Amino acid sequence: MDSYGKLYTVGYAALEQIEPLQLFLSDKVLLIDIRYIPSSRWRPEWSRKRLHEKFAPNYQHIRELGNINYHSSDLPIQLVDAKRGVAKIVQLLQQGYDICLLCTCADWKTCHRRIVADLVEQELADIQTVHLSNNDLCCLL
Repeated sequence: MDSYGKLYTVGYAALEQIEPLQLFLSDKVLLIDIRYIPSSRWRPEWSRKRLHEKFAPNYQHIRELGNINYHSSDLPIQLVDAKRGVAKIVQLLQQGYDICLLCTCADWKTCHRRIVADLVEQELADIQTVHLSNNDLCCLL
C-alpha cells in the first residue's frame, strides 16, 4: 500500500468565515481552487487574488477541474479537462501533499468537487475523501 497525502474538499458557501479554513490549512496542505472562474462578487475574500495573498504559496487554481456549466443547475456538470486536472492532483498527492479542493457550493453531494474527488479516488485506490463542513472546521477554533 502506497502512502499518499489526504484529500479534502470544501465549499466556501457553507463557511461563515475564512479563519477556520486558515487554521486547518498547514504548510503541508495545498488549497486547490477548482472553480471555473475563481472569483466571487458576493464574498470577495474568496477571489483568486485574495486567496493567493492569504494562502500563498499553498494556493493554486486548476481551471481544468472547473465546471463549464457552473452558471446553470439545469445543465450537467462538465469539467474543462478532467484527465489533465486529475493528473495534477494525483501527482501532488503522490508527492505527499494533503490537498483541499475548494469551490463555491455548500453541498458537496451536488457539486462538481464530488466528481473530481471520485475521479481522484479511481486513480488512487487508497485515497478516501473527507468533505469538510463549517462544523468540522469550527471545531478547530
